Amino acid sequence: MIKNEKQYWITRKKLQELYDEINLIERDEKTDPTDELTLVSLLVLKEQMEAEIGTYDQSKAEPLLLLQERSIDELPELLIEFKIQLGLTQKQFSQKIGMKEQQLQRYEAENYNSISFKNLLKILHAAGLEVTVRGTVSGANPSSARFPVH
Repeated sequence: MIKNEKQYWITRKKLQELYDEINLIERDEKTDPTDELTLVSLLVLKEQMEAEIGTYDQSKAEPLLLLQERSIDELPELLIEFKIQLGLTQKQFSQKIGMKEQQLQRYEAENYNSISFKNLLKILHAAGLEVTVRGTVSGANPSSARFPVH
């Protein structure tokens, strides 16, 4: 997942290089089996990069449309999308949430795996995001509880 503007432009540049490499292989009249395998790999990588760029572009173009109910497992992506949709850099977002930029970079790089619950709540509160917990008991109707982050 593209996490910031710099990474976005690096990915776009790499994608252009990928297009060039694919074109070279496709124009080559020699059909070497390794070229065919390489081409398949490059095409798969191209699709992945295009999807990442598309998601980033959509996040910037359609603010707050992607911020819908999600699984807690998707919280790291949601926080990154929220930052992008607000049009904030990592530095600006870290200032908004009262955290050092380097700490935010570490959290994003590792998908928030090492964040403490206290710091997660701090980020959610500062960002203005609300957490909803929903659970089901076997055979019962779903129940939910909203916990405003304070």
